[in-house]
Amino acid sequence: MKNKNKNLNRISGASILLLIVLIVFIQRVNLTWLKNWWALLFLIPAIGSMNNLYVELKNKRGFSFSLASNLMGIIFPIVISVIFLFNLQWNLTLPIIIVLAGLALFVLGYVNDEKGAGKILLQLKYWFFSWGLAVVIVGVITFLSTIQSNFTNQQINTWYGGAVIVAALGGLVSGFILFRKEGRFSLLSTIHIVTALLISIPAIFVLIP
Repeated sequence: MKNKNKNLNRISGASILLLIVLIVFIQRVNLTWLKNWWALLFLIPAIGSMNNLYVELKNKRGFSFSLASNLMGIIFPIVISVIFLFNLQWNLTLPIIIVLAGLALFVLGYVNDEKGAGKILLQLKYWFFSWGLAVVIVGVITFLSTIQSNFTNQQINTWYGGAVIVAALGGLVSGFILFRKEGRFSLLSTIHIVTALLISIPAIFVLIP
């Protein structure tokens, strides 16, 4: 196993070195079609996360917090690099970043590690699912509102209200599961439900015509 890890580290190091050489080459030849060549630097941490992700998968520890963070550590730098390389407009970049943030939250809901930060995440897993989905919905709404000018403010506010309701569902689900498990409304299950209802109040006022 140690030899495999050493070989993997060597491959990752060689990949980073090759990437740096490529960046220097592009900078030297001054390619006009690749002005933001420096954005390739974002790929360096992505390569390191790929290495760590492979080690996590080989150890078969389940979907740990470390595995989730390394997964997002691959996706985020690659997407950011693509955004800058192709000089994407802000009206497209912002929804992409919002959707990625939502996906990051959603992925955390799958963490089943009972050690360290994973233990806390397990208690909030349904919140991560609901908030992740809600943030993704907000990203989609943001994208649609930028490419379409015929949406009214009322329509957009209604969609955002729906996203807030989705976010609150995590608390209701968490509270109901705890109630079923314990056979009564405990302090923790009550906190989940009350928090969800408080979050829902502004959205309800928006959704009611």
